[in-house]
Amino acid sequence: MAGVHIATHIIEHRRFAEFMNLFLGSVASLSTEQNLFIKRELLQSLSRRAVCWTALVSVGASLLCIYGSWIKTSDSYLWFRVFWVLGLWGMAAPLAAYLLKKTMALPKHASVNALEQLHWAWAAAVTLTSFWWATGSLGLTPPDFSGHAPYVKLASSGFLEYTLISHTFTLLLLAPSLRANLGSFLLGAIPFGFSLGPPLFIYRPAMLGFYAAQLIGYCFLAWFIFYSQKRVYIKEIILDEARERAEAAKAEKNLLIAAISHDLRQPLTTLGLKLNFLERSIESTNLLEDVSIAQRQVDAMEGMINGALDICRLESGTWNVEVQEVALPSLLRGIVVDMQPLAKAKGLKLRLHSRPYLVRTDRQALDRIIRNMVLNALRYTPAGQGGKQGHVLLSCQRRGSRIKISVWDNGIGIPEDRQADIFKSYVQVDNPERNREKGFGLGLSIVQGLANLLGHKLDVDSTPGRGSRFSVTVPFMGHIPPELLEVQTVEYGDPDLTNMVVAIIEDNSDLRIEISMRLIEHGCYVVAGESSSDVIEQLRIEALASGPHFILSDYRLQNEDGIAAIAAVRAATDASIPAILWSGDTSSAVLKNVAVSGLRFLSKPVSERTLLSTLAKHKPKTSTESG
Repeated sequence: MAGVHIATHIIEHRRFAEFMNLFLGSVASLSTEQNLFIKRELLQSLSRRAVCWTALVSVGASLLCIYGSWIKTSDSYLWFRVFWVLGLWGMAAPLAAYLLKKTMALPKHASVNALEQLHWAWAAAVTLTSFWWATGSLGLTPPDFSGHAPYVKLASSGFLEYTLISHTFTLLLLAPSLRANLGSFLLGAIPFGFSLGPPLFIYRPAMLGFYAAQLIGYCFLAWFIFYSQKRVYIKEIILDEARERAEAAKAEKNLLIAAISHDLRQPLTTLGLKLNFLERSIESTNLLEDVSIAQRQVDAMEGMINGALDICRLESGTWNVEVQEVALPSLLRGIVVDMQPLAKAKGLKLRLHSRPYLVRTDRQALDRIIRNMVLNALRYTPAGQGGKQGHVLLSCQRRGSRIKISVWDNGIGIPEDRQADIFKSYVQVDNPERNREKGFGLGLSIVQGLANLLGHKLDVDSTPGRGSRFSVTVPFMGHIPPELLEVQTVEYGDPDLTNMVVAIIEDNSDLRIEISMRLIEHGCYVVAGESSSDVIEQLRIEALASGPHFILSDYRLQNEDGIAAIAAVRAATDASIPAILWSGDTSSAVLKNVAVSGLRFLSKPVSERTLLSTLAKHKPKTSTESG
């Protein structure tokens, strides 16, 4: 029978808890450390609030001492009034200050017992203060139940009513402690029961019941508010814990991506350069086709890895931008020239309509935004549709203080309910078969991230079967003066890097040799080594008349990082030598270090065209070119 009774009691307790969860909401269980943290937070909150509550009670006692209706038939009541006020100021206030000091001095890792003892001390202090406050009713004039009694009078009955009303402040200020609130309401009301209980029971029993119901209601509200506030702390702990887990998972993911990409990029870069060399050198048609297929696979992997790296850089906040005035015509013309071969291969017409505008943006980031939008349009625009040739138009139009750069196409279009999804990573509206020739679904995600980084507005307007328009809006700064407009000539073929001295710092011997061979083919004089000291020693031995003109360094070297290696070579030669870091490491820590250094960053694998174009921009002009 005892077992049945215990089981019934447990079931009733659970039902009551489930019922109360309807009001308060359920909360996950916490560890011992988390419970200790909550107890400490509640205690510190109680200590600060209880001091304020004690101050209010003391000030209220002083006002009541002056304006209250005290019994005047004996001198003893005068002394009672003085003793009552001095008791609050001389006992309650110093006790509250002492407990506050003791609470603030608690060690960081105080035990549960220490916290509980101090909590009970506060509850006792509050209860004693409330009890002393209520004893004032013993010195006030007793209640007058005659019909001629004034309604507003600071007598004992009015004192009780005003105290019950002011319990709202007690309820809120002492909310962090249920025991302090209950002690104040129940034990603190005992003097009222002695002074006002008998006359109310005889003359106004209904009022006695009403006052008792008020106290019970306050007790219930105290219970409700206390547990609500406690659950706020619990939910904060749960959210902090979830946030820490998410950050740890993100850091672990970044480390995994960094490790995989770093190990993958090294051989991938070497393979890409070697395939490029073989494709130009071999004569066999069958072998040329095989190499071309392998080259396309390398290009596909390169695009996927670079896209993933860019997403990581945007998410980790390590994409460094330099906002300045940018000449829009040269930027747009360069994109169209680069994309023209792809357009011709697909049978598309790619056109440019540009104006001599100056805009305020980061040149490389805006170039990436527009280039990705043009590439996306070329991929999803068929060569012919409904008897019309597929075409893509890149244009810019002024809209007040803004320039709207748009990419128009007459391609497949995007349904309205899918337009919000196209800027998400790895989402492609018309590529269910995951055809790599249509990309990997990262281009527009990068566009969105860069636009957010620069504060540029993106727009998309599309109709299925008729085409799309992607636009980015940038600040307008003015017109390019006619005398400064660039004379554009389109040059095909690889750049001439004859007599350009390039220092290469790369600890992977296969990659170092492959890069050196490619640059030597294009006329470069290459000084390559596995460390900065190796390169400096070779420069000293060869005693070059000039140079190096450029430094290319891997970031992760055996005994130093690329930033330190570049600084060492510059210190030994010329501090103004342009330099670029490259790496397969995509961790946020590396990207932040590179961003702080101010060096430009290329992610492995790097195509030969990108490398040659970068070097061509920094080739020193000869006397003939200068003239």
